[in-house]
Parts: sequence; C-alpha cells; structure tokens
Amino acid sequence: MSSPYLEKFDAAPGNREAVYAELYDAFHIDDREVNKLPSKRRRRRIALYQSIIGKGHTQILEIGCGLGDLTLGLAGNSNRVIGVDVSAKVIEIAKKRAEKLRLQEAGEVEFHRMGATDIKYDGESFDWVISTSMIEHLHPDDIQPHLVEVFRVLRKGGRYLVWAPNGLGHHGDRDMHLSMLSHSDLVAEMKRAGFRSFETTLFNSPKLIHVRWKIFLENWFSALGIKWFWSHLGIRNLLLVAEK
Repeated sequence: MSSPYLEKFDAAPGNREAVYAELYDAFHIDDREVNKLPSKRRRRRIALYQSIIGKGHTQILEIGCGLGDLTLGLAGNSNRVIGVDVSAKVIEIAKKRAEKLRLQEAGEVEFHRMGATDIKYDGESFDWVISTSMIEHLHPDDIQPHLVEVFRVLRKGGRYLVWAPNGLGHHGDRDMHLSMLSHSDLVAEMKRAGFRSFETTLFNSPKLIHVRWKIFLENWFSALGIKWFWSHLGIRNLLLVAEK
C-alpha cells in the first residue's frame, strides 16, 4: 500500500469512521453542488445499475451515496430508497437536491449520515444494497466488517452490487484508494462474509454472467501484460453482484 492516508488510518483503528468523515467532509465545501448535474458518463452508469437491479422492490440501500445521484435515480426501482454516507456535509447537500426534486417529501428517497462498517438498520431489511466508488476507500481491515454488515441487513436472496476500480487494472496510484481489489479478491472476501452466487457484466451490458469469466479475463490479460483492451471488456473496473 502506497497511500499516505494509510498511516493516518492505522494510527486510529478504533476511530476510523471519524477519520473518514473528516477527510470526505473537506471535499464538499459549499452548496453550489446542490445544482451540480451528473455527467453523461455518470448517467449511463446509473442507467446500467437501474437495469441490473430492476423494479418492484421494497427497500434499497446505497452506501457511500455522495451527492445522491444514484439514490435519486433508483427512486423508480423501489418503494423506498435510502442513501447513506459518512460525510455529514455531503448528506446535507444530497437532502437539498432531493428537496428540489420533491422526492424526499413523498417518502421515496431519504438520506442519512452513516458509516459503512456500522449500518444502523435491522437485519434482513433490504432487497438490494449498492455501493459505487466506495469500497476502495475503506481501510483493508474494514472490508470484512463492512461486508458482514451488508450481509446482515440484506433479506435472504437479496443482492449486493459493488462497482469499484479493479486492482489489476491500469489505474494510477490514488492516495485515497486504500483497498484496491480484483474480482477474485472481492469474491474471496464476500465468501468469507457468507455471500454466494457471484455474477458480473461483460461489455458493460446489463446482462449478468458468472464472475468466473471475468476472473479468467482479468487474470489472462494480466499474465500477458495487456492493458489497453480492458476498458472495452469492462474489466478495468470491477462490477460484482453477490447474493445472500
């Protein structure tokens, strides 16, 4: 691990949530972000998640919701969608964005400040949990506690969708990426937490396939030293759907 942030997190293992909160509060400093629209690329990705998750659910939880684009985008997929983030500042902004769209008042979408390793909901509460660009920001020692918590709050047969940079991909070093995992790494961690039936996508299509094909591709291309084709295959980043 090369991140200079790791030393700070390692120095306070019992207080990591406060360290996370302090760090990410600093990135959301004013209310101009209330009017910030998602990019075209982000909108395409949200549409992909909407298609994978489908409609007709009771409750969906997004962890590390940020400004709330995805949480708001999933309002049509479930009776209730909850977005949580460790940053109080970003939750404040997300709530204001929801109010502008009049979704929060209808009870369809809500936002709360909450960490990823202590999910304050009853067991078997959610049909889906989703996190995007979140898990790589967790300290390595927090990956397993996070997955155990997600497993706990999912209903039987519920699914956890994770999107993150692939640790085997051609990503440059990023100081705040503390845990860079591959598909095979994340599958191993999820199995320890009790998950089963691992699926992913190929060619950025919403159709799900068994993750063994993605693991084969990422291992094969890594062994050959080929990186330029990864984005086209959808393996530069990892997308994993695991079932409880």
